[in-house]
Amino acid sequence: MSLSVIILTKNESHNIAECIASTKGLADEVLVIDGESTDDTREVAAQAGGRVIEIPAWEGWGRKRQQAQEHAACDYVLFLDADERLTEKGKAELKQALEKAQGNEIFALPRHNHLFYESIRHCGWYPDYVLRCCRRDYTHYNDARVHEHLLQPEGCKVVYLKEPLLHYTYQSMQQCLEKQKNYALNFAEEKSGRGKSVRLISIPLRGLFTFIRVYFLRQGFLDGRWGFWNALSSATYTVNKYLALYAKNHDKRMR
Repeated sequence: MSLSVIILTKNESHNIAECIASTKGLADEVLVIDGESTDDTREVAAQAGGRVIEIPAWEGWGRKRQQAQEHAACDYVLFLDADERLTEKGKAELKQALEKAQGNEIFALPRHNHLFYESIRHCGWYPDYVLRCCRRDYTHYNDARVHEHLLQPEGCKVVYLKEPLLHYTYQSMQQCLEKQKNYALNFAEEKSGRGKSVRLISIPLRGLFTFIRVYFLRQGFLDGRWGFWNALSSATYTVNKYLALYAKNHDKRMR
């Protein structure tokens, strides 16, 4: 059994070396798929031991992951984001699971999310299971521009691991707002392209429900001020992505 770790990057010079280092002892190869970084991500990744491949064309995160998977040479693939870190216990658990694998498994890793380097244990953020590892030729990601996921073939077995994958999302508030803006625009592009629409009157209600769900129903209040920030920013993102969808459809009709 051999394993390719695939990391998608764009301007991740501050993250990529630590991410690659965390794969030591598990990965047989580390592929860094870069999308037109303007910093020194590619140089840092190469120095850290990654094999850097540039795929500049942007068709969404789903297609990007599909293209990345085609470059893998090992039996299994594990997808990581540059702001994620494997732990020693996590690597040992995954390695043991892969040694017993039959080929029809998809491995789900429980992410332990950190907001501005603060641990978030509620808000629906933990355990935040993500499907990230499978046999290279068994399945692939869907075509979604954002919030992409691995397709589950008939008869597949999802194996839920226990050791957390550390996720240091949003090192700053400004980064959080900028990333949410990009996600909102990509959400609108994808949904509008599929003929989806939204009623303008429903948008503030969607945002309100998101806040209630994250802060109260998912107990974000137990995470203190960052739980409140998370609930508020999640609600803002919900409003913005549906506003972007409404605007996209409105502009189409005006042409």
